[in-house]
Amino acid sequence: MRKIAFLLTSLIAAAPAIHAQEAPYQRSGDYGIDTKKVRFGAYVAPTMAWMRATSKSDDNKNYNIANDGSKVGFTYGLMAEYYFEDNYAIVTGLQMTNGGGKMSMQRVSSVAEANTIQKASFQYNMAYMEIPVGIKLRTDPVGNMRFFGQVGLTLGINVAKKASYDLDYYDSDSKIQAISKEKDKLTSSATFSTAVAPAMLSMNIGIGAEIPFTNKVAGYVGIFFNNGFLPDATSPQNYELYDNANNKINVNSTFKDGNVRFNNFALRLGVFF
Repeated sequence: MRKIAFLLTSLIAAAPAIHAQEAPYQRSGDYGIDTKKVRFGAYVAPTMAWMRATSKSDDNKNYNIANDGSKVGFTYGLMAEYYFEDNYAIVTGLQMTNGGGKMSMQRVSSVAEANTIQKASFQYNMAYMEIPVGIKLRTDPVGNMRFFGQVGLTLGINVAKKASYDLDYYDSDSKIQAISKEKDKLTSSATFSTAVAPAMLSMNIGIGAEIPFTNKVAGYVGIFFNNGFLPDATSPQNYELYDNANNKINVNSTFKDGNVRFNNFALRLGVFF
């Protein structure tokens, strides 16, 4: 990841020097890279990610749910654009997104009940391999720049899932116990159940600007909002949970976190070539 970021940063930094050695151009439309029907590129994007539940409590009203913090993440990938008109393109690519967020759950009842979680806090660390598909609209050249807007959908496949968590729960003798784990790999407690949704769909929308440096290189910067909308991303009632001595604990299935979605803001820095 660091090598990719270093390469892209070096290309962007070196582009003005490359441009200075070529013949002068009067407008961005004179650049070959700016008028190609098919363009390929690469980018990196620091992100600010968070998770949210669609309601403040689970469906059965047993737990109150809250977003308890955001997480700095990172996205990097390759992109391809096909211009079916001068300023209208179909955009796709392949990218890796790392992010997550923090969710907390508090049981509504304070009555001791055996094998029941009373409160919990999960700090998620997730990684997704993603395929975005969208439509890009850009302006005619404004000086040496073009501005653009982009909207589309992204299919994400989960490739890694971990969580740090703190739990207070009642054991089989109805005595309160506390658990604290760091970056525990999330696995399912049931054969046909999933701890984390294997695939997700999100809507992405972004704006930005691009500028050609030479006939073969152009840079761009954009701000994107990615809004996950289905399915329910996490299912804590299916987690395999362990106490501090690494013994598996059994808790009932009333422990839920509502319908959770992943979101992030991303600042993209990239090059076309």
